[in-house]
Formats: sequence, C-alpha cells, structure tokens
Amino acid sequence: MSFAQVKNAYWPAAKERTCDDRLKQLQKAGYIAEHTVNAEKPGTFMKVYSLDTKGKRWATGPEGPGLDRSIVFTHPGKSNEIVHQVRTNEVYFTLSDSEKATWRIGDAMEIERGVFEGGSDSIIPDACYVSDAGEEVFVETDCGKYTPTQIREKVDGFAGKRTVWVCPAGREQTLARYGATGEFMTYVV
Repeated sequence: MSFAQVKNAYWPAAKERTCDDRLKQLQKAGYIAEHTVNAEKPGTFMKVYSLDTKGKRWATGPEGPGLDRSIVFTHPGKSNEIVHQVRTNEVYFTLSDSEKATWRIGDAMEIERGVFEGGSDSIIPDACYVSDAGEEVFVETDCGKYTPTQIREKVDGFAGKRTVWVCPAGREQTLARYGATGEFMTYVV
C-alpha cells in the first residue's frame, strides 16, 4: 500500500506527520516494512508499505483476521510490480465492505488455480472481487506499458467477465482501441 492509501483508509483526518509517526511505530514494532520505489514518472518516487514477519504472523494468526498463510506475502516484489499493485489497490478502496471481503490479488489466484504447477493456462487478472450483485469482477491495471498484443491477450482471456481497467488518464482510449471494455478507473501520474 502507498502512504496515501494507508492515510486515506485508516487515518483520513490525521495530518501526514501523524500518519508517518504511526507508521514508524508499526515499523519499529516489526509489523510493517517501508520501501521507496520508482513511480511511473521518471525521477519520482513512491513510499509504500508491506507486512513484515510479525505483521504476517498477526494477519494469519488467531488474534488477527486469520488469513491464509499461503496468500499473505511479506516480500513487496520488484519496483514495477509494487507500483502496479498500488494502482490496482485503488479499486479495493472504492468497494463496499462485503466486496472487500471477497478481494483476491492475482498472485493468490495463481496459487489457488495451480498456475505455477502448470494447473491452469488461463489469463489471471491483477485482482478480482465479487460485486454486491454476486458477479465476479476482474481488475486489470496497465501502468501505460502494455503492448497492443498484451492488451488483446488480456481482453480475450477476460471474455465474458466484467472488468475494471486501471490506467493513467488518457490511456483508456488505447485500451479501448485494442478491445478493452468495462469500467475505466484513471489516475494522474
């Protein structure tokens, strides 16, 4: 999660310094780790947070929400993957509580479907959730780097699924040109 996502989700009325102090306390206690990664725009950076070992133990233990250990990750991934996931997470924060409860990231879906063991050749979205209407919704993020071929592959792989496409403002026209339909959530870089 980015600093802005943490602040807006958990301490929206607090000043940035207060949020930063609270996050530093969680880091010192071993629950989270802070990372600074390159953002999409050259020369810009994004501060992000991931669970640390103690945080994962809490999240998967009886005193926490009891999440499945196999799908709770402590390693944040490569810089471009982190930015991609942060942008994908923007959709999560717009969902109802019941929709949030069904949210699954692509890595977890790959584990569930046995992709790494050759169990599935389907195209896995960056995330998905079940809408309040009971429909599975795919979430796919293009930080502006997908080629026309990649866009078409995603579109074909998601056929018949409602899809929310997350992309930089202006990029939605490119996605639509190569077949993307559904909802477009844009952001400014």
